[in-house]
Amino acid sequence: MDKVYLERYESLGYARYICTSCYHCTSKMGVSYCSIKMRGCCSYFPKFELIDIHRMVKSAEGLQVLKRIIDNPGTVVYNYYIHAKGYFDKDGYEEYLKKAPEEDDIRDKTIFFRACPFVKSGYGCTLPPVYRNYVCNFFICHEVMNNVDDEEVKNQYIRERSRFVRWAEWENMSLEGILAKHHLNLRDDFDGSIKLLQEIPLDIFEFPQLKELNVINIDEKDA
Repeated sequence: MDKVYLERYESLGYARYICTSCYHCTSKMGVSYCSIKMRGCCSYFPKFELIDIHRMVKSAEGLQVLKRIIDNPGTVVYNYYIHAKGYFDKDGYEEYLKKAPEEDDIRDKTIFFRACPFVKSGYGCTLPPVYRNYVCNFFICHEVMNNVDDEEVKNQYIRERSRFVRWAEWENMSLEGILAKHHLNLRDDFDGSIKLLQEIPLDIFEFPQLKELNVINIDEKDA
């Protein structure tokens, strides 16, 4: 039986939700019609905010990950975040639209033709989990979350994710304010911004322990 559970990285005050069904994903969101197969729901082009970059610059490994993100051909550096754009099969998407079936539960059908620049076919994300953003680390598709065995625990997962996102948004605003106070931003002075972020202590978010969730497949649910 597949499970959803919390994995914590105490030293950096970070965590992620793990779904063991990802490697054999059957969700509609995991369907790929592009050249990168078996990429699960990694059609998202990740946005790395100041809070993510702040974690990266605290270690040699994190700095290497940041360099890899910057070196990605599709990456765009903005004042206070980095957007890493990946693969999109535009021709395939336009051809698909001519005969696309109605899928009311998936409005954005570009997901079938997109892939994150850091996902490897049949493997998954190639970035260390602790340096991924919170969208990547806390997203669990509805098809899984609607088929778990404990509604109360599921709601705890949802509440803790929301609580972390609110905290992360506050942290991002605080870091942006510090950079602005020093007349710095990533686009105009990347190195200066990184140096300042290295000097700022990390604030630690305390994740609670959460019980594992069992994912019930359709056959088990109907039995």
